[in-house]
Amino acid sequence: MALIVRDSLVGERHALEPPAPGQPLTMYICGPTVYAPSHVGHGRTYAYFDIVRRVLHDRGVRTDVVRNITDYEDKVSWRAKELGLSWRELARREERRFHHDMHALRVLPVDHEPHASDYVPRMIDVARRLERTGRVERRDDGWFYCPPPPSGRNFAVGDDFRAHIVPEPGQDPGPGEDGAREILLWRNQEPPLARWTSPWGRGAPGWHLECYAMADRYLGIPVGFHGGGTDLIFPHHYAENEIALALDGSLFSRRFLHTGFVTQLHRKMSKSRGNLVPLGEAIRAYGPDALRWHLLDPPYNSRLEWSEPAAEKAAAEWSEVRSRLAAVVEPGAGGPLAVKRLEGLAELVRDRIEDGLAVHEAYDEIRAYAAGVGAAASAHLGRGESARGRRALRRIEALLGLSILPIPE
Repeated sequence: MALIVRDSLVGERHALEPPAPGQPLTMYICGPTVYAPSHVGHGRTYAYFDIVRRVLHDRGVRTDVVRNITDYEDKVSWRAKELGLSWRELARREERRFHHDMHALRVLPVDHEPHASDYVPRMIDVARRLERTGRVERRDDGWFYCPPPPSGRNFAVGDDFRAHIVPEPGQDPGPGEDGAREILLWRNQEPPLARWTSPWGRGAPGWHLECYAMADRYLGIPVGFHGGGTDLIFPHHYAENEIALALDGSLFSRRFLHTGFVTQLHRKMSKSRGNLVPLGEAIRAYGPDALRWHLLDPPYNSRLEWSEPAAEKAAAEWSEVRSRLAAVVEPGAGGPLAVKRLEGLAELVRDRIEDGLAVHEAYDEIRAYAAGVGAAASAHLGRGESARGRRALRRIEALLGLSILPIPE
């Protein structure tokens, strides 16, 4: 295994640590809050982590992947009330839509997809363990864990992170750095908000407990690789690290990777603000291949400004590239193209992805090859080389989640 990524925590490039012999690489990907359709920003994030899995599989590395479903939360409850549904009914409906969109975008199924609501007892246990540290305070109807002063092991708390903070649902971060670092463990609340019985009353656990409880259950702490959008760095992934440091003496994960936003009109796409392009609509408008081609083209940690002209341009480019790639293995007379060059392209695609998740550089290799095909006297491989050529193209398909050749009957 040689996948190198820029670890978001330390800001340096490191290879993923290989798992123990015979063991899979454990991955925890923060999943959706299911109260409304996913947008293309979600699609981009999950497609990038899909690429991570695909390149590891190409190397023969097994993975064990958890992607949670946040099925209870203030936005779920209030949206459900508007629609005359229970929060569970709305969450299951939107979860089905999310699965449909992920399948359509060719994101590989995960190994475990636990619901937060099923892990409330484990979250209560995590809260009680944190309570025993003596660093839990009650304020009004909430109980908060107050971490010790920063040790330098966690993400730095600064203006950059606070600018795109995703606060604990229903809670505004307190003033100053200390208030922003506090972790809500439990909040007493009334219907229609979801609630359970606990030692502190009827209510619900804080959001940040969710991923720790499920990662610990399925994968063990620390996990091998953890990811999500850049907006989750602070406070969510910061809080996960603080919980793991308090209870396990380690960080939540050995490696962190965060994807850049998709923006529209230079504002981050957001379900809660209504500034979005629904993922399902984009898939239907452009097709899954053209959409993946567009969303994964900029570097993974840079922002992508969404516009219809840009998406249409990418779709037209993909159509031309795909046509040229498929043409090299069409039945017919042999041509001047060497199959070793196509097999080498598959190797280059993998190499570019492994070197910093540079999918955009893998695309550049494909563009260059397609341009060479267009300039050749004949667009075909040499006689008798089509079978090897198809295998090479199938490998590129598997690495990138794209469809180049017709699906076999």
